[in-house]
Amino acid sequence: MFKRVLTFAIIMTGSALLATAQEKQEDFTPKKGDKAVSLNLGVGSFVGMEAPAPDLSSYNISAPQTSWFDKQLSLNFEFKWMFAEKWALKAMGGFSFKHNPEYKAVPGSSTEGKFEEGDIPDYKFVTSKDNMKYSVILGAERYVKTKYNKLFFRYGGEFGFSYGKQEAKADDESYLGKSIGEAFGYRVAGVTGFDYFVSKAFFISIEIRPLAYDYSVYNIRPQVGLKLLSSDRHGIDFLSNPMLKIGFKF
Repeated sequence: MFKRVLTFAIIMTGSALLATAQEKQEDFTPKKGDKAVSLNLGVGSFVGMEAPAPDLSSYNISAPQTSWFDKQLSLNFEFKWMFAEKWALKAMGGFSFKHNPEYKAVPGSSTEGKFEEGDIPDYKFVTSKDNMKYSVILGAERYVKTKYNKLFFRYGGEFGFSYGKQEAKADDESYLGKSIGEAFGYRVAGVTGFDYFVSKAFFISIEIRPLAYDYSVYNIRPQVGLKLLSSDRHGIDFLSNPMLKIGFKF
């Protein structure tokens, strides 16, 4: 019995050593010309905006907060190209468009605005809205080998732009043309992270922005012909916008 256990242990140890040796012989280093795509899941927020009601007596706005500490989930795709040994260019972003159709007002049975029990209520109009958002981020990163064959450290920088716009209109006398709300933002950030190659084609990454600067602007125009009302904001973030990435190299 002891001999069998000993023989089994020797075989398993030998297999493990052989697998380790084979793994060490394989080179997982990203090479010039390699390309990769990944799905990025993180936290943070881009610009937000809303078209204002057109019949208010006064308007006040504040530039959107684009803090990358926000707990709102973000999801985008990334393409990466090794244009040189140890250096990669990357591009990531996303696009969203939504449309809310208009519905006309339906008057009820109240008389001269007086609503009594049993009357049918008025259904006010539903505003037509078009909502569009997109973001584009470009950057470059350098890969550094670690003492682990499948693990690589990388660092670099990126520049991002995000834009959002909402247009609202309705078949109502208060809407003299479209009501518009728009916002855009710029960001410059440093990036650090680790890539772990499960195989030569499949990898998992984690990354964070040690330092980031962002600038955002919010504009509204309640009616056509009115001057834009604008507000802007500057911000600096530290250790923000963490991301988990799942990707394929080819």
